Amino acid sequence: MNTKSISKKIIIAGSYNAGIFMMGKVIPGIGETVVSDSYFAGAGGKGSNQAIAAKFQGADVRFIGKLGDDSYANDAIKMYQSIGMYNDTIYRQEGANTGLGIIFIDQAGNNSIMVCPGANLNLTVDEIVNPVLADEGVYIAGFQLENDVSVVCESIRKLHEAGIRTLLDPAPAVLLPDWVYPCITILKPNEHEAGLLSSIKINNPEDAFRAGDWFLNKGVETAIITMGENGTVVCGKDVRQYIETPKVDVIDTTGAGDIFSGSLMATLAEGKELIEAVKYANIAASISVTQKGVYEATPTREDVESYIKKFSL
Repeated sequence: MNTKSISKKIIIAGSYNAGIFMMGKVIPGIGETVVSDSYFAGAGGKGSNQAIAAKFQGADVRFIGKLGDDSYANDAIKMYQSIGMYNDTIYRQEGANTGLGIIFIDQAGNNSIMVCPGANLNLTVDEIVNPVLADEGVYIAGFQLENDVSVVCESIRKLHEAGIRTLLDPAPAVLLPDWVYPCITILKPNEHEAGLLSSIKINNPEDAFRAGDWFLNKGVETAIITMGENGTVVCGKDVRQYIETPKVDVIDTTGAGDIFSGSLMATLAEGKELIEAVKYANIAASISVTQKGVYEATPTREDVESYIKKFSL
């Protein structure tokens, strides 16, 4: 893992979920039982995934999250300690369960996920905002929606008012209050999340651009809509660009969006321009889907730079 430090600090507040990954030919439908070919356990949670992705790109990153009081929490702490990311804003709640996700993955690499949030839902505004405001030089604060949505929105508002950039990866997608959009520096939904929020069905880049414009009209500074293998659309005041996704052999798409967000924040904090950072994040996410898992599949800085060099990107 690259340990090169990027000068601008990133703080990512969000979820940690232990993950149980079930691999099989198909994902079960309602009322259906299927036999899994194999399974494995790993670390997950959108906030944790993004923080780890940023860390693996060399970022100076702090994770804010809440664990329960169980063996899953012990495993998480050992993992954070092993990569030098354990700190006093990874809270533990006595008597609570750590978040847990069950991930079903079919032979094409598609996934379906059910999550029990556990202690994630008890993370508070003060537990998020106070450490960020006390940490001088924070470049950007990242969020998702696996915590209490009202807490996430209020934290974004307070940090925006303090002049701190914010990124929201709105997953799992729920309708957001109109007042939060002008507080978001970067909104990064995938096509499904963007469609739910904007009521614009996204089948192609043109649809994504329309959804991006909808977000800009709501007050978002920049909207980045990812569409998996179909590319990424970037919409901002002075930018409107479609970026292709590298073609890879897909094994498991779980966590690709998180790796995109974490890598994006890391490269922006390093000083890269927006489009360059999006292209880099696209490559990092593409590398991740060629392996099973999320933490296990998160590429390092060297992995991404090697890929860029190999394919002259």
